Amino acid sequence: MTGKQTFNQRFTIPFIVIVMTISGLFLVGNMLWKSGSDPVAEPVTEASASSQTINPVPGPIDDGVDPNLDANGRLPVIILNGTDTAGLAKTMGDELAIADWVVEETANWTGAPLSETTIFYPELGLSSAEELATQTGGIMVAATAEMSKTALTLVIIK
Repeated sequence: MTGKQTFNQRFTIPFIVIVMTISGLFLVGNMLWKSGSDPVAEPVTEASASSQTINPVPGPIDDGVDPNLDANGRLPVIILNGTDTAGLAKTMGDELAIADWVVEETANWTGAPLSETTIFYPELGLSSAEELATQTGGIMVAATAEMSKTALTLVIIK
């Protein structure tokens, strides 16, 4: 169809499309720009080149704080049923979740039989283990090399 185009067809509609495209690109660019910056600026200190170590790959910060701690400052818990009673680990997991513990996993204990509820804790998990022992009545034992290094392992014997 040929014929005369109206002012809207020739100018207004293309103008609106161009303005919307530029606005969209501006918004996306602005969001990308802001996502790469830290909203709280930290003071910059200069050091001499000879005393500064250059590490192109950022590594973990070792400040003595375990990054696996929950909001309450505790390690998550792996709960294992050490009995023949079905569902014991799940029940304990529900109880601990109500008490604001992070339950990482529930399963059955496959290790050597234990005589009482036991909390195996990794190297930096002693305070979390003490709190869990108070709540569950379990005894605390240092975790073996095969056990989780980022969570407590609670083996239920009831």
